[in-house]
Amino acid sequence: MSKEVAENVEGMETRGRAKKASHLRDILSTFEDRVVTLEESIGDVKEMIDDVDNRVNDGLLSMKEKLRNYVLDSVEKLTGKDDAIEAMMTTLKEEIVELKGKLTIYKVALGNGGLAAVTTKPNVDVPKPKEFKGTRFATQFSVGDQAILSCHRHQRQCH
Repeated sequence: MSKEVAENVEGMETRGRAKKASHLRDILSTFEDRVVTLEESIGDVKEMIDDVDNRVNDGLLSMKEKLRNYVLDSVEKLTGKDDAIEAMMTTLKEEIVELKGKLTIYKVALGNGGLAAVTTKPNVDVPKPKEFKGTRFATQFSVGDQAILSCHRHQRQCH
């Protein structure tokens, strides 16, 4: 009987160890499943990061191209304005040279008294009006004077 009890005890111990081993296998299997799930999740996250990275890079390249085009357009416009300003400056310089030449001519003419003869007033004989002596009659006025007098009379009557 002692042999049977020992076998039973051994059997029990074996069953307990088997249960422990089975339980440990279950835990190990659960951990392995979790590790697989985490690895899949990490792979998904890496794909998402790569996708976001690609989008950011595409956006940066697009913005870089837009900025480049804007700068080139601005440089082109400024170059055009610069050319226009240079043309205006050239024209103004030519006009200044021309005006300096005329000024020199006028200074020489003034120095020689050439313009002094031009600026003198001519002597014109203008008759002086006769002195008024007394009253005037309507017959002495011209037709234009009579029209003006009639307008004045009309205005006085209206007011």
